[in-house]
Amino acid sequence: MTDEYAATRALLVAELDAARFGHPGYLAWFYGANPRGRAIEEQVDDPETGRRVGHYAVLPARFRTPAGAGAFIFSSNVATDSSQRRGGLFRDMAQRMYERAAATGAPAMVGVGNHNSTVVVVERFGWTSLGPLPVRVGMPLAGRRAARRVESITVDDDFLASDRFAALASNLDWVPVRDWVQSWDAAFLRWRLSRPDGGYVLHVGRDALAVSVAATAPLGIRAAVVLKVFPRPGAVLPVRTGALLAAACRHHRAPLYVYAGFNAHAVVRGLRPPRRLQPSPLNLVVKPLDESVVRGADFRLDTFEFLDMDAY
Repeated sequence: MTDEYAATRALLVAELDAARFGHPGYLAWFYGANPRGRAIEEQVDDPETGRRVGHYAVLPARFRTPAGAGAFIFSSNVATDSSQRRGGLFRDMAQRMYERAAATGAPAMVGVGNHNSTVVVVERFGWTSLGPLPVRVGMPLAGRRAARRVESITVDDDFLASDRFAALASNLDWVPVRDWVQSWDAAFLRWRLSRPDGGYVLHVGRDALAVSVAATAPLGIRAAVVLKVFPRPGAVLPVRTGALLAAACRHHRAPLYVYAGFNAHAVVRGLRPPRRLQPSPLNLVVKPLDESVVRGADFRLDTFEFLDMDAY
């Protein structure tokens, strides 16, 4: 059977520092199985060798405001072969992509980039930087009894297909919104948690759900990375997350938790790690496609966490 993503995978593995691209099922999942639509892709192949030398992909998404939910675009993977970077390859791909993205009716694109890519898209392509995602690190302060009251469920195909998951994932968008936020429902969360080799754990507390994975923090310390917090319907807002954080650390046998992003309806406490112990900062960026709806200077997100992007 033909692997439609083989050429793209080879380019991403060669040019981007992310192990996930090497998994043979990753791109088929990320680009092809999103319930909100297949990825929009721009490709450039070398005419002599047939080798893929340029790739840009964005994903259809849904974001909501107090007025309701509608189409949006998440900008994900961009890669150009190192031998092609001064020939305007990315500029041409980007221009075609912006036109295709606007044709979906989405008013804007949102993405995450490191310092170098942020400078390029802001200075040359009309994006606006919303600043770096804040990072917090902490040790669980809630006691063992509180942590044990949180149920931790290893995510697998059987769980995602179960009535229990459907019940827990119902009405994820019940919380009020002031500005913009990604819209979540059971089908979208099921897809997001079905990433090959995702290693996700769902923590079920009285007031909120949380998603975590285990990772190695700087200095080789094992950490529970908290990817998302969903307040449960009827909870008093903002929800306290101490028991969830403790449960994540307990499940992963990790002395520390790491959380990146912000949530308008959840309190996640922790210390800002020194810059020398942090990887390159991840900056939120937005590209207006319809300035009558979204203006970069005025755009605000209520909530954006690791699960809203594709780092884990």
